[in-house]
Amino acid sequence: MAVNINNVYQKVLALLNKEQRGYLTPQEFNLLADRAQNEIYENYFHQARNSNAKIKDDDQYTDTLEMIEAKLSPFLKLATGTASSSGAYTLPTDLYKIITVHLGLYVAEEVNRKELEYILAFGNNLNSKLKPTIARPVYIRDSSTTIKITDGGVSSNSSTTVVFDYYKEPTTPTWGYVVVNEKALYNTNTSVNFELASSEEEPLVSRLLMLAGFTIKQPDAQQAGGASIQMTNQEQNS
Repeated sequence: MAVNINNVYQKVLALLNKEQRGYLTPQEFNLLADRAQNEIYENYFHQARNSNAKIKDDDQYTDTLEMIEAKLSPFLKLATGTASSSGAYTLPTDLYKIITVHLGLYVAEEVNRKELEYILAFGNNLNSKLKPTIARPVYIRDSSTTIKITDGGVSSNSSTTVVFDYYKEPTTPTWGYVVVNEKALYNTNTSVNFELASSEEEPLVSRLLMLAGFTIKQPDAQQAGGASIQMTNQEQNS
């Protein structure tokens, strides 16, 4: 379940007004809301990497990864693509992170350009285990929006459909409003809620409070939000 953007905005305003810290305009809030959501989203992947690096105590390790996977599950997507005339496959426009690239029945492994040169150089030896094949294709990020796949030249990739498993970027949240008597009033029809899990409401409020404190030049609001974030991080890493 998503986080209601109006609930978050009203909580942030209440915390700012409580100590007469100032006012955060809807325009300012919308800019900060997008940043806060993206920071929390990026932190999911950081937490997953840290969990993999820790000694895998069965229960704790499993619980942590399951929690992260549950939070990421709404962002999982599938998309298909075909090669352009240059042999490049266009990545999904809402791509955040690739999970797997399927070429036909097989999964392609990502390599960088230097690794590909090394693989192809040794691939001239037909007995080389490094040689890409139909069953063991590899791909490189050709640009920020495309990839190129090689399977050793055994098949024509131009006629092969590629399937991308990936995590999409979060949709930009928006607190929509109409102006009545020079006052911004919440408009649910033009608003876009946060895509994060409902459990992230308070972390969003804390992060936005910290960011708002910087925007409206209120160090105490920054400190209050930062302290809450630090406490949450300590609990997650304990």
